Amino acid sequence: ATWVLPLIGFLTGVRGNSSVFQPLRVLRALRLVRLIRVFRQLPMFREAWTLLRGLGDSGRTLFWTICVIFFITYGFAMVGLPLVVEQLQELQSEMQDESDLNRIGAMIEVLGGLDRLMFTLIQVLLVDSFHGYMREVVHYLPWAWLYFYAYMMIGCLVLMNLVTAIIVENARETAKLDNEQQLQDKLLKQKKEAKDLKRLFNMLDSDRSGTVSWDEFKDSFKHPEMCRKWALLDFQPEQCRDLFRLLDDGDGEIQIEEFFEGLQRMQGPVQSRDLL
Repeated sequence: ATWVLPLIGFLTGVRGNSSVFQPLRVLRALRLVRLIRVFRQLPMFREAWTLLRGLGDSGRTLFWTICVIFFITYGFAMVGLPLVVEQLQELQSEMQDESDLNRIGAMIEVLGGLDRLMFTLIQVLLVDSFHGYMREVVHYLPWAWLYFYAYMMIGCLVLMNLVTAIIVENARETAKLDNEQQLQDKLLKQKKEAKDLKRLFNMLDSDRSGTVSWDEFKDSFKHPEMCRKWALLDFQPEQCRDLFRLLDDGDGEIQIEEFFEGLQRMQGPVQSRDLL
């Protein structure tokens, strides 16, 4: 907990930023790593993990998106300075009315300068209440809406939709890889379970004949180790006869295929840890 280190520092007189607590902070970081692993494995958090992993895999895309947006904004600002700002300044120098001077001065305050114009264009890109001052600009420069909407079309409608499509595609690829990994893990688990079942069958087959007779099957419930394995599989000694009948196809001996199919049919996916 976050209160442990301050409490220890208070009791020992050691300041919280002392190097004494560095190993403890490392342990806390490792604990967070364990929590992330648990978060990843829980089925209820699968969608959240897919989103987070997709976002992480899209890091390079997001970086280059920011770079492209910066250069597009820079280019439009360089065009907008002579095209919009300088014309507003020329109009301001010719005006006599005080109200018009105040209005156009407020616009130049927002748009005048490369940094201010880029900041305003980013506001346009984010659709952040930009229509107010755009209407003011259009009042003096009627064609100026083409400039702002061209930037919005390229930056918002085209670029952002492309970036969204790339991120969604990365998330789909991540989900596909996760499904493939889960399938591989399931196949490995099935192989291990089959191997453990074969080991159990070989322990039952004491005479190495390749089949398990009734006597061998019955004796397994008398052996302490084998009896423990049967108990872990929820089979008790009094169920010995009924279990043998269910596994046997009628010839009085259990083949390995009958053993596999019968146990999996009765128990479902047999847990490997129960057979170790």
